[in-house]
Amino acid sequence: MSNITVNCHIDRQYIVDTYYALLYCLDDVFTQKLDDSIADNMRNFTFTFDNEKIVKLNNDKNEVCTFYYSDLYQIQEAKTGLFFFSNKIIFEFLRYDLFQPDELQRLKDYLAPYLSKNQQPEIATVNYRFDYQQVYAFICYQYRNLRKMMFITSTILFLMSLLVFAKNPPLSALIFILSILLLTIFLVNFKQQSKKQVITLNERFGSMTCIFYNDHLITSSEKRVENYFNINYAEFFKIEKTPKGYVFLIQKHMGYFFFYEEFTLEQQQALEENLKHYNNYSVK
Repeated sequence: MSNITVNCHIDRQYIVDTYYALLYCLDDVFTQKLDDSIADNMRNFTFTFDNEKIVKLNNDKNEVCTFYYSDLYQIQEAKTGLFFFSNKIIFEFLRYDLFQPDELQRLKDYLAPYLSKNQQPEIATVNYRFDYQQVYAFICYQYRNLRKMMFITSTILFLMSLLVFAKNPPLSALIFILSILLLTIFLVNFKQQSKKQVITLNERFGSMTCIFYNDHLITSSEKRVENYFNINYAEFFKIEKTPKGYVFLIQKHMGYFFFYEEFTLEQQQALEENLKHYNNYSVK
């Protein structure tokens, strides 16, 4: 059976394609700096595949490296190409369009026994946006005890206006209006805080892709490669299941709020099955 051979040229577009496939990032500054740092004799490669190994030829320097599939740390299928990790950091990326369709299928057959190595399945992918609803839900969660106190206070004042001061209509009306006013001001303040946070948020932090795995969460921004984070569930300050969604707190007053509708029922069940093994997870 003949080998599969593809040629790969490392340029700025290759770097953009690579990091978008890996981190869902399109960072102009980062990719330009990385492209500028690559030596001219590290640009052109030929990769040859058979049923057990990859042979990498540097055409500029006439140097050869051989990697056996069984020795690689991980082989990963992305939407636009294949990643071959020597370790957690060093990898090769080859776009699918470099291969002939029949050769690509043959290569995937070769790789099939190795794809599960050191690789967790994705539980769910969420395109997270810091919009008004997201921020408002998070603020309501943060001040949930204060909200309860305000509701209780307003209810007590309302009952007092009806029962205790019923024989004094002006005072009863005043207390009734005060109970409504306090609650209204409190809720309006929450909404104003949410709007202010969204308006003042730097654009590059406004949206991200969040991928949930068995024991960690990966977040990445389309604007910056530097905004890529791999966070183990055990590292979060607190993770809570609330009536409206999941809260992942990085610290006491900072974190992410995910609505249930961003997940399928199966994804929720899989995520909760993994989270319940962590001491920082609770159900409210």
